[in-house]
Amino acid sequence: MTTETVAVKPIRVLMVDDHELMRQAYGMLLNTDPDIQIVGFAGDGQEALAMVDRLDPTVVIMDGKMPRLNGVDAARIIRDKHQDMAIVLLSAFDDDEFVREFLKGDVKGKAYLLKQSLSSLADLVQAVKDVAEGKTYLASEIVAKLAGTQNNRESQFLSELTEREREVLDCMARGLSNSAIAEELFIQPRTVERHIGSIFSKMRLQPQPKAHARVQAVLAYLQDTGRLKEGQRKQAEPQQPQTPAYLQHVQAMSRTA
Repeated sequence: MTTETVAVKPIRVLMVDDHELMRQAYGMLLNTDPDIQIVGFAGDGQEALAMVDRLDPTVVIMDGKMPRLNGVDAARIIRDKHQDMAIVLLSAFDDDEFVREFLKGDVKGKAYLLKQSLSSLADLVQAVKDVAEGKTYLASEIVAKLAGTQNNRESQFLSELTEREREVLDCMARGLSNSAIAEELFIQPRTVERHIGSIFSKMRLQPQPKAHARVQAVLAYLQDTGRLKEGQRKQAEPQQPQTPAYLQHVQAMSRTA
């Protein structure tokens, strides 16, 4: 009796950057991964739109700021037409509004990476594979920066939370899933969902996609309790370059929520 091996389709990637050397270099490196296939190169967002329709890539990797049409605007147009197409924004800019504009709408299948903080090819490969599965991938610097720009209104909403809601939010901050929260607090999963819904409502997060709202709720909680500032100070120390544990939880949560 013989068993047939089912071939796994590679992740088809379109590489978009206005610097030819950069797009060729990234493309060459990504092509070394057996799960990834570079199907084309584009020099700006406008050219990318035409190539997306023709090549039907799984993932589009784009520079943030390019002539004619930047990465954020191109990503919005692409997602309006191809809702399941994944986008990786690989940018040198971490401007708050730029990041938030990119994350508008459905955050599934989106990644925001900073060119200057990519420590290895593995980071980019992981982001490509995550978004291809519909996950969200944010560089830890972006997560921390978004938390630092939360306005004071969110802290005011945190004061409105009940003791049980704060317990649920603390579990979320430790990266626990809804089922794990239910087990730890000895409550039903539906009760956990009800508490999370109440948290989102009090923090005015309900208009956002649930995965993004969950991340924002946790970030506001960490900031309000001082744990975020403590983690940022530790991250700034040269002898401790590792990502703080709670930021790893938030990053993991943003990928799997």
